[in-house]
Amino acid sequence: MEASDLTAPGDAWVVDTLRSYEPAALHSQLPVVWHHAAGARVYDSGGRSWLDWTSGILTANAGHSPQAIIDAVRGQAEQGLLHAYMFPTAVRARVVRSLCELTGFPQTVLLTTGAEAVEAALKIARRYAMSRGRDRAMIVSFEGAFHGRTMGAQLAGGLPAHRSWTGRGEGIFLKVPYPVAGASWSPAVIEEALAVSGARPGDVACVIGEVYQGSTMRTLPRQAAQALREWCTRHQVLLILDEMQSGFGRTGTLFGYEQLGARPDLLLCGKGVSGSLPVSAVLIADPRYTEELAPGELTTTHGANPVCLAAAEANLRLFRDGMVLDKADELGKLLADGLADWARTRPSRRRVVASWGMVAGLAVTDEDGAPDPPAARRLVEECARRGLLLCAPARQHGGALLKVMPPLVTSPDELGEGLAVLGAASDAVC
Repeated sequence: MEASDLTAPGDAWVVDTLRSYEPAALHSQLPVVWHHAAGARVYDSGGRSWLDWTSGILTANAGHSPQAIIDAVRGQAEQGLLHAYMFPTAVRARVVRSLCELTGFPQTVLLTTGAEAVEAALKIARRYAMSRGRDRAMIVSFEGAFHGRTMGAQLAGGLPAHRSWTGRGEGIFLKVPYPVAGASWSPAVIEEALAVSGARPGDVACVIGEVYQGSTMRTLPRQAAQALREWCTRHQVLLILDEMQSGFGRTGTLFGYEQLGARPDLLLCGKGVSGSLPVSAVLIADPRYTEELAPGELTTTHGANPVCLAAAEANLRLFRDGMVLDKADELGKLLADGLADWARTRPSRRRVVASWGMVAGLAVTDEDGAPDPPAARRLVEECARRGLLLCAPARQHGGALLKVMPPLVTSPDELGEGLAVLGAASDAVC
């Protein structure tokens, strides 16, 4: 990362300082220094603005810096309570009640990051399976999945009691192919993979998957989701759906699973829960799943942080009235149509990988249809110069995958503006 014409003169020191004191592995995005953001736009310190197609990686679903969230955070800070560990607070009580009432799940665990929620869900599922005599308590997941960047922190811990649920790692995880859209899918693929490892369905604790894979933009077909749900129910296996990226209106409904007809046993959400500050959650369909856990086994230092939860409480209100969801459904159709038109202009050079609601993946290719990472990077840079902010190309699809993730409060005019910039930038550089 180096300062460029995309960096305000007064912000060059920020880029230089980060480059000096942080690993280069952190610096994949353009050197656009964010100063403030509002609605669907991001601004630097010099007042230059960009139409945002990142949503802070699917976080600012209800837009950047809604006044209701700012007021809630300010009010909580002025109350004089910035941290409370796991001691009871009124804001925590209000948030867990609101989250359960909004989603219809009777129990929840509040955490901070998506990876932390994933680990908590796997712990719940494995402990529940072990309590029912499933000593292997295997975890089935899908090829191409992304569930966070941790490596099982408790595997490295020194307290045996804390990692009693983890096993030794051997034979616990089993990966199977993710269902392909347009093709019939059967849970037989799970049973075949189990047989190869000398296991059976009765050895499985849970299946974890995404309704769309953020890393590949493949979507879970309705038929496959229902077949998976039926298989899990038949074999008493918990179904975990990770909706960190797809939740809170991104697909046009509160959660993507609602359109698939496959309710999970454990639902993972984050990002859009608060729209800003670090909050994630595990939603639990049956309180029996947590009965074997002793007090303290799901605690976390910052999971009940009152300032973060004040933001979540205000954000949840924005989704309760349905207006954000209605806009997401309408805008998603406009986005899909616009990107389809963009792809048709030069089909040999680019195509829409997938589009569902207000998220899409674009693969930039060369004339032979092969991934073209340099062209994808040029496109991101040219869009930024013209006022449209995209994340750097993802490493998937040969490093030429662009993700489109506008805030759900983007207006139709702003959406049209972004599509026009994408088209003009494409014509200019690839």
